[in-house]
Amino acid sequence: YHVLLGFRSLYLQNMDGWQWWQLVLSILFVMATQRSAGSQRERIMSLLDQSYDVNEWPNAKQGRPTLISVQMYFNSFGSLNAANMDFTIDMFLRQRWRDPRLQYRTGLESYTIMEQKLQNKVWKPDTYFENVKTAQIHTVSMPNILLRISKTGDVLYSMRVTLTLTCNLELALYPFDAQLCYVRISSYANTDDVIKYIWREEGTALVIEERIEISQFDLLGFSTGEHSNSYVTGNFSGLTASFQLRRQHGYHILQTYVPTILIVSISWVSFWLDPNAVPGRVSLGVTTLLTLTTLAAGIRQSLPPVSYVKAIDVWISYCMIMVFGALLEFTFVNWMANKKMWRSTLPDKITMPRCLAGYPETDEDDSTLEAPKKEGYAPTYIFYARAFDRLSRILFPGSFLVFNLIYWPYYIILQRMIA
Repeated sequence: YHVLLGFRSLYLQNMDGWQWWQLVLSILFVMATQRSAGSQRERIMSLLDQSYDVNEWPNAKQGRPTLISVQMYFNSFGSLNAANMDFTIDMFLRQRWRDPRLQYRTGLESYTIMEQKLQNKVWKPDTYFENVKTAQIHTVSMPNILLRISKTGDVLYSMRVTLTLTCNLELALYPFDAQLCYVRISSYANTDDVIKYIWREEGTALVIEERIEISQFDLLGFSTGEHSNSYVTGNFSGLTASFQLRRQHGYHILQTYVPTILIVSISWVSFWLDPNAVPGRVSLGVTTLLTLTTLAAGIRQSLPPVSYVKAIDVWISYCMIMVFGALLEFTFVNWMANKKMWRSTLPDKITMPRCLAGYPETDEDDSTLEAPKKEGYAPTYIFYARAFDRLSRILFPGSFLVFNLIYWPYYIILQRMIA
């Protein structure tokens, strides 16, 4: 009142009666608008106190289900845990619906309810995650829950949650696998004649933070879909968000493939040692075999005990065969090197190629060179043992090279086809 008197004394000389009342009405409108913010809580409380049943869905009187529009905003996407077959995500789950019982005419365009007691008085869908293992709602520095009511009765219910979800991994191509993981939501108690879930407008249903990087995986794409669950308690509406993931090779190449290639290559060094160098060749063979076994055990610990053969199993198994084969080769040549040759006709039946005989080729017309001793004549089979070592120097690396030329293109092409 005093403010109005002050304005009147100031502008009375320059304003006529109509302009004065326009000014008064404008000031009263501003004051009423400011006052509406303080009384909005009372308006919402009055709506909730007037025969509002929190157990009755918004469109119960119309006899039709309430449409729940869902949007998911992903803050982070954790790497897939192959041993537990799960993955962790941090996301905002936003649900929107219209409740005609919460419509009001005057006051703010929308009102955000922060009080937990007042939030509990508003009807909300009983949404749950079907494939969740553990879930957590963030409460720092206060519960990350938003409930906003607009004039038209539109309700926005948003919360920030961290979820650990199951993902049934197909590991036959591991570590060249591609996976398809899901986030599935549904109503726990309300059937599809009470709640009907729909995705928000095309292009905004799933929003993923641009800077998200998934450890060891590339996100190839994502999609949305609807599904229905049929139980003895009824049919329930639900939504599905799908993510196509492809595993990266860099980590496993550095941590698994390169070390095993070096271990297999070291086992071939024994072919250049004398067949009678027992301590050196045995130590080399056993050490490489034990090292490869320890590396394979570490790989198996990070994987579930599935019954089928994986791509990494094929690689480790062949490397084990190569290392164990080098150890068996030494056993054989050592036996030959120490076996007495007694009335053996083997030198007469087998002509050893010069590349395996242990001396360079000579010109048959060169009479100045001393003719070599006939191959195979010695107190033991040491000549053949050394020849077998020379053959292994070509046979073992060659077979390993052929295996690599088949293994890598096969699994990489298969991964791209599946992805």
